[in-house]
Amino acid sequence: MEREQKIEEALSIVWEEREKKVGGDAAVRARIYEKLKEDILDDLVKEGYVTVSGTLVKLTGPGEEKAKDIIRRQRLAERLLTDVLELDRREMDYSACEFEHILSKEVEESICTLLGHPVECPHGLAIPAGDCCQKAKDFLESIAVPLSKLKPGESGKVLYILTRKHPQLHKLMSLGILPGVRVFVHQVFPSVVIRAEETQLALEEDVAKEIYVKKS
Repeated sequence: MEREQKIEEALSIVWEEREKKVGGDAAVRARIYEKLKEDILDDLVKEGYVTVSGTLVKLTGPGEEKAKDIIRRQRLAERLLTDVLELDRREMDYSACEFEHILSKEVEESICTLLGHPVECPHGLAIPAGDCCQKAKDFLESIAVPLSKLKPGESGKVLYILTRKHPQLHKLMSLGILPGVRVFVHQVFPSVVIRAEETQLALEEDVAKEIYVKKS
């Protein structure tokens, strides 16, 4: 493992221990050693990423930003591998650890947008918001409407899918309901019948409520 990767791994451990409300240096050192086979907490201090006051380990400003970035990439990768590629938990954990070090900012934001700016990883832990999330929120609040609000004859472009049900998200994506796809509404009762590209689909109203579109 390269030195930079070790720094990122150690910072992610400090972040995770803070989430668990464990800030003692002994616990942090033990986890770092367990994962990296060496204790580099003092290196994090020397590089200005953390401070150790008494036994309390705290992220500095630069450390907070760097740890946030690596945690965000890791958890987005976990969501991608679980929701889209359907990897099992063990394979997902291993592959996400590899992904998190190679994702560029552009790819990271593309994945986040593809997944509808998710707020939790498959483990139920928070995914730190990125710039794309705030831009999307500002943009979407004014224009995004649930697909269920469109009337027969109206159309829109899919912006994101807001669901915590991973199988449902995967099913919709496999049917071609993806960000950027234009949909046309044919009927809204008893089910919502739409055309997405060349495919006609019938959706339950509750599912249509979770698909947000920009009317066109």
